[in-house]
Amino acid sequence: MKQENKNRTVRSVYAATSIAMILTGLMAVSACSTDSRSKASAERMGKEDSARSAGNSAAPGKADPGITLNCVYDRLQNPRESFHYIYKKDTSENDHVDQEADITPQTIDGFRRQPDGSQKPVHGARSDPQDWQSALANLTGISGMSSTVAIVNHSSAMKREPEAGQVNGYDTIHYSIDTARFDATEQRMLLKPGEFEKGDAWVTSEGCPVKLALDSELHRNDGSLIEKLHYEEAMVKK
Repeated sequence: MKQENKNRTVRSVYAATSIAMILTGLMAVSACSTDSRSKASAERMGKEDSARSAGNSAAPGKADPGITLNCVYDRLQNPRESFHYIYKKDTSENDHVDQEADITPQTIDGFRRQPDGSQKPVHGARSDPQDWQSALANLTGISGMSSTVAIVNHSSAMKREPEAGQVNGYDTIHYSIDTARFDATEQRMLLKPGEFEKGDAWVTSEGCPVKLALDSELHRNDGSLIEKLHYEEAMVKK
């Protein structure tokens, strides 16, 4: 159990480098259900570093921005326009995150799902910095998928699709995501036997995801299943 909690902390710290000011409000999850999958995620983070050293992650260009989760944090902290924000995570271990809010340059008004399934109201006014930061702290669940996105970002798993257009009110670039496209080296360095990530992301020219759906599995070294995960994120311009 102690090792499990320790490894889950490693995963959280990885994501926190980009959002240190707002990460303190992240919802704690049950220790008994997180040990094995957190250990797997921590190990995958180390594999990501190895892949980058081998040149797996190319520097993003304007025509190929990839997925930039930092952009989501920036839009939440400093909204340029009004939009509806959604982030959801569901797992086979009954770890559920559901955060939604109407965001304007002046206000935050939404909710965060509690472990018992009830909704905790989330409100914030820009005129009160402490109130604003408190509201933001309840909308940072997306940090939990940082290591998942990092594994595929700017890799052969991501394919820019030819169609383009507006999604949720934004001009977007569409990426399909499938780790089945990994070559043998990438598979060995980034995934354990049986693991995969598959989904789609629509991003702005800055890489800001305005619609994202991603399925993932975590496995042990012997290929046995630890956990299935499903992520959804959206920003809908008003």
